[in-house]
Amino acid sequence: MSNIKHKVEQQPGVSVHREIPAMRSAEEFDVSQMSVESRAAWKRVCGDGNATADDFKHVFSSIMSSRVVEDVLK
Repeated sequence: MSNIKHKVEQQPGVSVHREIPAMRSAEEFDVSQMSVESRAAWKRVCGDGNATADDFKHVFSSIMSSRVVEDVLK
C-alpha cells in the first residue's frame, strides 16, 4: 500500500485535507494464506447468497479483527 491519495474537501470557511490509501490491486493480496473456513464464508457472503450471521461475522473479523467485531456487536 505504497500509494496515498490526497483528498481536499472544501467547506464554508475551511478546507479539510485527508490522506487516503490508494486502492490496491488484486495481485497485492495473498489469498493462499486464507483459511478454508474464511474462503467458504466469503463465498457465501459475496457469491451464492446463502450466508448466515456467523458467515458475516467471520468475514468482518477477517477484515477488521475479531475484537473490533465483538465490541461492535455488544
